[in-house]
Amino acid sequence: MNLKMNKFWLLLIVSVFFSACFNDLNVTPLDEDEVTSAVVYDNPAAYKQVLAKLYAGLAVSGQQGPAGQPDISGIDEGFSTYLRQYWKAQELTTDEAVIAWNDGNIHDYEDQDWDANNEFVTAMYNRIFYQISLTNEFLRETTDAKLDERDVDAATRTDIGFFRAEARFLRALSYFHALDMFRNVPFVTEEDAVGSFFPEQGSASEVFAFVESELLAVQDQLVEPMGNEYGRADRAAAWMLLAKLYLNAEVYIGEARYTDVVTYTKQIIDAGYTLDPNYDHLFLADNNTAAGIIFPVLFDGVNTKTWGGMTFITHAAVGGSMDPVAFGLDGGWGGIRTTKALVEKFPSTAGGSSVVEPNPGNTTYPLLTLAGSFQGWDPASTTTVLASVNNDSTYEAYFYFADANTEIKFTDGNGWDTNWGDTGADGTLDAGGDNIVVADAGFYRVRADIANLTYSVEATNWGLIGSATPGGWDNDTDMTYDETEGAWVIQSDLVEGEVKFRANDDWALNYGDTGADALLSEGGDNIFIPATGNYIIKLFLDAPDHTYSIELASFDARSMFYTDGQNLEIQDVSQFTDGYAITKFRNVTSDGTIGSDLTFPDTDFPMFRLADAHLMYAEAVLRGGGGGDVATALAYINEVRARAYGGPSGNISEADLDLDFILDERAREFYWECHRRTDLVRFGQFSNGTYVWPLKGGVLEGAPVAETFDVFPIPASDIGANPNLTQNAGY
Repeated sequence: MNLKMNKFWLLLIVSVFFSACFNDLNVTPLDEDEVTSAVVYDNPAAYKQVLAKLYAGLAVSGQQGPAGQPDISGIDEGFSTYLRQYWKAQELTTDEAVIAWNDGNIHDYEDQDWDANNEFVTAMYNRIFYQISLTNEFLRETTDAKLDERDVDAATRTDIGFFRAEARFLRALSYFHALDMFRNVPFVTEEDAVGSFFPEQGSASEVFAFVESELLAVQDQLVEPMGNEYGRADRAAAWMLLAKLYLNAEVYIGEARYTDVVTYTKQIIDAGYTLDPNYDHLFLADNNTAAGIIFPVLFDGVNTKTWGGMTFITHAAVGGSMDPVAFGLDGGWGGIRTTKALVEKFPSTAGGSSVVEPNPGNTTYPLLTLAGSFQGWDPASTTTVLASVNNDSTYEAYFYFADANTEIKFTDGNGWDTNWGDTGADGTLDAGGDNIVVADAGFYRVRADIANLTYSVEATNWGLIGSATPGGWDNDTDMTYDETEGAWVIQSDLVEGEVKFRANDDWALNYGDTGADALLSEGGDNIFIPATGNYIIKLFLDAPDHTYSIELASFDARSMFYTDGQNLEIQDVSQFTDGYAITKFRNVTSDGTIGSDLTFPDTDFPMFRLADAHLMYAEAVLRGGGGGDVATALAYINEVRARAYGGPSGNISEADLDLDFILDERAREFYWECHRRTDLVRFGQFSNGTYVWPLKGGVLEGAPVAETFDVFPIPASDIGANPNLTQNAGY
C-alpha cells in the first residue's frame, strides 16, 4: 500500500553524522573511522541526501532506525525525537492532553511546575539546537566558494540553491520554536566558525528579527506553493511561518504585527490550496494525498522507523477497551488522552449525534380504552388507551385523529360491557351514551374522570420555546406532527440555552424535564441545550410517561473522542480510563487499509495546514490587522466549520465571532497538532489567566500558576556550561 515509497523520504536510507558526513556511502574514507565532508560531497547526490537528513531531524531519533546511534544524549532515545518532545511541550502543558506514565518528571508538564532541571525541557532544547547545528553545517558546505572548490556543475548548483533556501527555512522553524518556548537563546549561524566557543545569547527581539529576515530572504528562493516534492518546504510554508511569527509578535517583542498576518495568510489562501472535504483524512495513513496540508513531518512504516514521532502519538493514544487493530496498530501503549475542558468545547461528545435519548418510563399504569372510528371501533386494542398516572379515577392520553368528525367512546376493559359516551354533547359522560364527535382532524389531549363522569377533548399544536430558540422566550418555534413517528418534530438551529415544550402558543399547557431524566412533567424544569448547533428534537406524547429526544442533525465531526469505558473526569492521571481517549491519528488509510507496518505508522504529522491560515486571518482582523475585513474573516471561519459539520448548519454569525470564539475554535480544529500552548500564551490564558483545566497547577480541578511558566527555562546544564547565558526570569 505504501503511497510514499517513491517520495522524498526514500533518501533516508542514507545515514548522516552530526558533522554532515556519511558513514555508509560507497566512498573511500581517510581512515576506517572517519568520513570527511570533502569526500562526501564528491558525490553530487550527497547534497540532497544531507537535505533529507535535515528534514528527518524533525522525525527520527538518530542514525539508525528505530533506535541506535542517537542524535542527542541525556534521555532515552525513543523520547528524544524532535516531534515527540515538541508534542509533549505543546500539548501536555495544556487542556488538550494528559499522560498516564511516570517517566522521569513528565508530570511537571501537566502540573505546570517544571524547573531548569526538567529532562524533557532539556531534551526539547537540545533537539532544537542540534537541528540548528545540522542546518548551519549544511549551509557552510554549500556556499559558492565550496561549490567552486568542488567544480559543481550548473544544474546541480541550481538544485542546491533550492536546497539552501529549504535549509534556511528549517533553521528558521527551529529558531521560531526556540523563541516561542525559551525566548532568549544561544544564537549561532553558519557564519560562526566550527569549534569550541561560548555562543552569545540572542534576545527575543534579535531572534525574532533573524527568523523574520531569513524567511523574507528565502521566500522567493523557494519553489512556488505546491510546486515541491511532497514533504519539502515551498513558499507557502515560509508564509505560514511568517504568519505564525507575526501573530505572536506582541507576545515575543511587544509589537503588534497583525496587518502582516493578514497579508501572509491571504497569500496562502489565494495560492490554490483547498480544504480537504474530509477532516479525518488529514490524520490517516494516506494523508499525503489529503488536500490542505502545507508542511508535514513525514513518517513511513518502512523507511522512517522511530519510537518517537507518530509512533508515539498513535500508540500512546490507544488503551482501555480500544481495539488497536482498528487504528492499524499492533498494540496500544495506554498513555495519552484529554481533559473535559477540551471535550466540553464540542456540542456532542459521545462519537454520535444523540444528546438526549427518549425514556419509555412506567408502562404499568391503570388503563382506560378509547375506541372509535379512528381505530376500527375495537375495544380490545392495547394501543389506544388512557392512563391514570396517579392511580385514581382520572385518565389522560394524546391521540391523533386524521379525519374530521371522528367518533369515539370510552370503554372499561376489552369489550363493550362498560362504556361511556355523551348523550346531549354537554361534556358529561353517560353510561352507554352517544358517540362523542370530534369535528376537526388534529392532535388532541383527551382526559376522562370516571368518578365524576366528566371528560375533555382539547386540540393541541406544539412548539418549542426558550432562550436557545430563534424566538427566545417570547415566541414559539412551531413543531410538526409526524404520524409515522408518532411524535412532534422540529429541526432548528439552536444556541446554548434552555427550552420547553408549549401547546397552542400559551403557557396553560407546557412540559419541562424535572430531574433531567428525559421524562416530561407538566410545568417542569427547563431543558438544557448544551451548545450551538442544528438540532432535531422530537416530542413523544403517545405513552403515559411523556418523553422526548434531542439529537444534532449535523454535529462537529472533529469531535473524535472514545468514551466506552472512559471517565470524563480525571481522578487518577495514571489510569488511562480517566479522561476521554482521542481517535484523531490512525495508521489506516481513507479506504480502511492498514498502513505498511503495524508498529511504525505511515501517518504524517501536519505541522502547517490551510485551515490555520483561515483562523489566523480571522484572529488578526479581530485584533486590528489592516488589509482584511470581518465579513471575509467570517466566511473563512464558516468554510472550516462547514467541513466539520458537513454543511452550513455549523455556521456562525458575525455576532458570534470574537476572540473567545477563535480560541475555542482553534482548540476544536487543531487539538493535538502542537498549537495549543502557543495559543493559550497569546490569549493570556496559559499560566495565570482566568481559564483553568484539570491538573493545571497540580490540583485536580485546576488552578492558575505564575506567569513565569509562559516561557520554559534555559536548561541548567547549558546555564552552567555557558557563561554568556542568563536564565529566564523566575527560574
